[in-house]
Amino acid sequence: MSFAFRPAVRLASLAAAAVLLVAGGPPPERRAVPREQVLPAQPVPEPAPVPGPGPAAPVAATVAAPDLSGLSPADRARALADARRWAGTLFVGSSVADGKLRDLMVAPWSGSWGDDTLAGGAVSYRVGRFWRFFMVDLEAGGAYRFGDTEGGEFWAAVYLRYDGFPWTDYVYTTFGLSMGPDYVTRLPRVERGTDLRPEENQSRWLNFFSPELTFALPEHPQYEVAFRYMHRSGIFGTYNGVYEGANSFVLGLRYRF
Repeated sequence: MSFAFRPAVRLASLAAAAVLLVAGGPPPERRAVPREQVLPAQPVPEPAPVPGPGPAAPVAATVAAPDLSGLSPADRARALADARRWAGTLFVGSSVADGKLRDLMVAPWSGSWGDDTLAGGAVSYRVGRFWRFFMVDLEAGGAYRFGDTEGGEFWAAVYLRYDGFPWTDYVYTTFGLSMGPDYVTRLPRVERGTDLRPEENQSRWLNFFSPELTFALPEHPQYEVAFRYMHRSGIFGTYNGVYEGANSFVLGLRYRF
């Protein structure tokens, strides 16, 4: 009996074990755990602020260009030239050894040319315009006399100019007269005379009297061709009794900026 019981018990145990394996074993114990205990608390992000209307960005100041479309070619040339107050001039020319100013102005070929060759330049500034056709310029310049004199010349002058010519619509033209001090490092021969007949009254300082004509295209008045008569004047003896000084004709190119 004992032998038969043992196999039966063993078979029953195996059958129970098989049933438990198939069923998955006893159900696990389930407990509800709050989420806060399982996961650490996370900070809640605040919503990004909505940008409000800020101060307006500064607007760069702009200067409107003047409307010159309704002007005549002459008036437009005047406006463009006046807008460029500064100017630079380069020139070259020749001295006239003899002849009086009033004679050379009418007949420049009547003088004796070529004792000196002049080369130099000047810088000018437009002060303003008045009575529509008149302008005032300030000028400082210098030149060197090559040839008989071999010396420098320097001046500072005020120019009074006029540009009301009737043909200015086609050729922008100005005429100017100057006054101001002029200094030379060596007197030209016409002022110092010769060793046998030296001039009685001499002065390195004289007046810079220089009539000038300029020509330009009305569309480009900043480019000028200048014909200048350079005259060192004693102003009727005002400078140390000098009545006549050196005379020169020069041709120049001027750019206004």
